[in-house]
Amino acid sequence: MKSPYTIFMEGSVKDFELVSDDFDAVDFLREPKNFRPFHVGLLELLQKKFPAEKITDAVAASERLSEALRKIDSKLNPKTVRAWFTGEHRPKIEPRSRQPMYEICFALGLTLEEVQWFFHHVYFDRAFNCHSVAEVVFYFSFVHGLSYSESRKIIDEIKAAPASEKISAESDGQIYTQLVKNQISELQTVDELKNFLLQNKNGFRSWNNTALNYVKNFFAEIVGDEEKSRPIVQKIKRLSERRQSGEIELDVEQLNQCGLLMREIFSDARNKKYPRRYDVEKIIDRVSGKNIFSRTFVLDNLLTTFTGIKKDLNVPYVVKNNFPSKKILSDVLDATKASTSEAYDPIRKTLVLFYFYIFRCKVKLGEIDSTLAENYLAEIFIDEMNSLLEECGYESLYAGNPYDWLFLCAVNREDPLDFFRLTVSGLLDDDVQ
Repeated sequence: MKSPYTIFMEGSVKDFELVSDDFDAVDFLREPKNFRPFHVGLLELLQKKFPAEKITDAVAASERLSEALRKIDSKLNPKTVRAWFTGEHRPKIEPRSRQPMYEICFALGLTLEEVQWFFHHVYFDRAFNCHSVAEVVFYFSFVHGLSYSESRKIIDEIKAAPASEKISAESDGQIYTQLVKNQISELQTVDELKNFLLQNKNGFRSWNNTALNYVKNFFAEIVGDEEKSRPIVQKIKRLSERRQSGEIELDVEQLNQCGLLMREIFSDARNKKYPRRYDVEKIIDRVSGKNIFSRTFVLDNLLTTFTGIKKDLNVPYVVKNNFPSKKILSDVLDATKASTSEAYDPIRKTLVLFYFYIFRCKVKLGEIDSTLAENYLAEIFIDEMNSLLEECGYESLYAGNPYDWLFLCAVNREDPLDFFRLTVSGLLDDDVQ
């Protein structure tokens, strides 16, 4: 059964004026009470696990959690716990914060489902990265009710032991998240778990491969094949150099050699009365002096920025953190760096952004039936996006996550691409505080 908060958030993506008639999407995102802060979610969890103790304030909550953490021999500083409950700080969404989150889960005796809820709905990150030996052990432990100390003992043994020379034929030297979860779920004993981990130890070296392949392919679809689209690009650049105005007739088959982004730009410049004619000045304004195959050009057109969101802007941390930027995208598209990185928040965010743009751009260009009702198109996008996220081992879209909310809200509007760009532009506005 969904909580009142989840019901409210799912309703807000269709009607963000639930809070106030004067609200727009930027106002909704900037309003702190609309998105459950970490300390509120953590307090809810404590109250659920210890209902008889009537824990209602930050002091009592921090003392109770610190006590539970001491019992499992956690080294988490009580001052850090207090800062979480007062709302002074929240744990960053980054690899080194994941261990303390699991310690909280063990200390509170959470079930597997409660751990997944905590990570997805409170911490806003994926639970159980099964490319990590430690997190595979944690997953097994929550399935079978092992303690934190038992988990640490297994992890230490696996780390100290040499890897098996024989790699599992099923994994073929590469670890896939869903495959691991399926296999771990079938294991019944700790010895079976240890044998599995030792046999596959060499495979726990490359992460995020499925998601990274999608990101790479999506980027290529957005920018297009440079070789194929070069003739039309050179033609446009010559027009730019001459600062030609008026209209030009362009061949549709030639335009279709370009990537989605350039085709959208051409579409915006098309003469509705004479579809083969295009406004030269509108095209030049978008591409003059720019490398249309660059990451900067892509982000600037998808997000109205390529630098990300400044830290001092009044924007939810979950949105600002790892918001797609030129640096983030460069790191994500660097196969060596990204496949060995323990961070997947930037990859997930890039994946969501790219698929949202591709889906909505294809609707705009008529490649997906644009006569379908917007609510039906929204359902199709959400189903396909969640299926893609699940395939990559990531959490599905959640309206309580402000980054996800932005996309869920956009697809429920009449013109999702324009709405999305205007909303991001509004979030970046220094004057709106």
